[in-house]
Amino acid sequence: MGGVKDWTVVVPPAAEVKATAQALLALADSPADVRTDGTGNEFLVPPYLADRYNESLRPKPRRRAKKDEEDE
Repeated sequence: MGGVKDWTVVVPPAAEVKATAQALLALADSPADVRTDGTGNEFLVPPYLADRYNESLRPKPRRRAKKDEEDE
């Protein structure tokens, strides 16, 4: 993996720092892939983890139940 300069900064809203940390750690291949700044309000993550995290934030499409043809 590249150096830290290749990593991405994730800045969560203040009220969501803990939840963001938990989500990043759950998605990471290793806990060492989630780093914080000095205050712990921002996270430094490798590109693969930034991609996974961004994907996890996208709304999932909802599937509608198919109607039986007889009901129409």
